Amino acid sequence: MHRNNINNGISDKLMLLIQSISTMVSAFVIALVVQWKLALICICILPTIVVVTGISATIDIIQESGISKIYSEAGLMAEEVFSSIATVHAYWLQPLMFKKYDALLAETERLGSKKSPNYGVMFSTNFFCVYAGYGGTVQIRNHSL
Repeated sequence: MHRNNINNGISDKLMLLIQSISTMVSAFVIALVVQWKLALICICILPTIVVVTGISATIDIIQESGISKIYSEAGLMAEEVFSSIATVHAYWLQPLMFKKYDALLAETERLGSKKSPNYGVMFSTNFFCVYAGYGGTVQIRNHSL
């Protein structure tokens, strides 16, 4: 049953991938026939957006895996404290456990703040490409009048 769910998930994603690629190709073919100058602008913008988003997503995945490891350590520590709550309370270890848990959360915050420049590069590049393309289409439209 588990294998069947995996196969269904893969087939759904594969279907969406093929549908998306065919829609994009047909849209570019129609755009080249109807308004070839605008289509050339889109053809120039799309690879830049795909490359920048791909690189940024890869960096984000690496950073997120490090953060997830620390969150799992913090969760494991909290689980251990709750499972031995009588011992922690008997030896007054609460402040020490709080300090360790807060140190783990501070580490995740430090690593999470390193994600901001990545998002800044990704979003600024994507928006610049879209707005530059829009400016190019307005320029082409004004000259064709």
